[in-house]
Amino acid sequence: LSVAALPVVAGYMVQKPGQASKMVANLINITSVFMLGLCSLVALLVPYLVKLIVPGFSEAQQHDVVVLTRLILVAEVLLSIANLTTTALNAAKRFFWAGIGPIFYNLGLIAGVVWLYPLYGLSGLGYGVILGALLNLLCQLPELYSVGLVWRPICNIRDSGFREVLRLYLPRLLTIDLSQVSMLLAAIFGSFLAAGSISVFHLAFDLQAVPVGVFAFAAAVSAFPHLPEQHARNNLQGYVDTLSETVLRVLFYMAPIAVLLLLLRAHLVRILYGTGQFSWADTQATLAVLGVFAFSLIGQSLVPVFSRALLARKQTLTPVLGNVLGVVVSLLVSWWLVSGYGIIGVVIGYTVGVTLNALLLYVWLRLNLVQTPEGMLAITLAEERAIGWLWQLFVAVFALACVAYSTLYIVGDKVNTHTWLGLVIQAGGAVLLSGLVFLSFSYYSGMQEARVLVGGLSNVLSRCGKALKLV
Repeated sequence: LSVAALPVVAGYMVQKPGQASKMVANLINITSVFMLGLCSLVALLVPYLVKLIVPGFSEAQQHDVVVLTRLILVAEVLLSIANLTTTALNAAKRFFWAGIGPIFYNLGLIAGVVWLYPLYGLSGLGYGVILGALLNLLCQLPELYSVGLVWRPICNIRDSGFREVLRLYLPRLLTIDLSQVSMLLAAIFGSFLAAGSISVFHLAFDLQAVPVGVFAFAAAVSAFPHLPEQHARNNLQGYVDTLSETVLRVLFYMAPIAVLLLLLRAHLVRILYGTGQFSWADTQATLAVLGVFAFSLIGQSLVPVFSRALLARKQTLTPVLGNVLGVVVSLLVSWWLVSGYGIIGVVIGYTVGVTLNALLLYVWLRLNLVQTPEGMLAITLAEERAIGWLWQLFVAVFALACVAYSTLYIVGDKVNTHTWLGLVIQAGGAVLLSGLVFLSFSYYSGMQEARVLVGGLSNVLSRCGKALKLV
């Protein structure tokens, strides 16, 4: 809903600024009423749904799932409202508190684990989710008010702005997130597999999701308000330039991260998870799953960029078709491989599906852009620039891989890799040296992204130096 709403909210702020506040308030109110009803219905049906989702769980385990699901449904209402406030802030090009919100959400989760779980047991984890969702929403409200978007007691389903959002939203119902499908498959298949299969999937997924969220989704979210605005102004060249810059920026960060994740997967798992009751078998299973996830990072990173670029042009059916085809392929590959490869089969299915989805979205986006001479010229020039840039990136990433691999062996002979500190030194040395080589190659080859990164790091170091002098 938030993705479908952003082009409409951005259009109101450009073309009808006086009506934007009323439109956003109406959308939030209708969404709140709908989510309250939907979540109440799901809460009643959870005992029956759980038997389908985790059929391999015992009766006691299924009861725990029911309790936690009902608590999390309360948070879903708050999160749906917060997603719309984030959308409104992004449309107004206010990103700080919209970006801080998820941090408060995670603080609520941590509070649930540290303080509420000892008091209320498993339900305390659910209370933590509710607390995090509430904090996520509350921290955004002051800035929402500062940009002139004030809540009003209005609920009009015939409003033209709401109807436009609804027109874009309905096809999005079929745009199923492949990561959610994979999690569902992991739960269904994992409930029959060896104990810990579901946990291994989620632990590996959470690790690889960090760079995707920090770099790819952040880039997609920051570019999204500009894309519909340029489309509304009929600025096709600006639209293509913004899209091209976003794609290249995502690839600049995600390509080396994917390679490092593949090479250092064992170190990451052992450093972050390899303590307490986390056995060597658990470590091996998690790093194997994480290694497959590394091949999905590029596809995961480009899907949100391309899908938002299409939605900015109000092309809603093509992202739906791409996602549906990706889901179908993911389901078929997972079903085919899970008997022989276990939970890794689900990850392979996800990787194939999300990569196919990214390729299809790019092809459809390109076909949409080249329908006019202006669009053909803009996309052709962007692709010509991208080809040379990609060769430069390939050389820099290849150098990074060689240095990282060599450093692991050289440092491994000097430190005790059976200790946590030894692993940190080995992995840290590989990341530091290979990162410097990657940055040097990309900087001196003239890649703009490297120059921006170096400039930003120089500013940070300069400020730190000034602060130390003052102290």
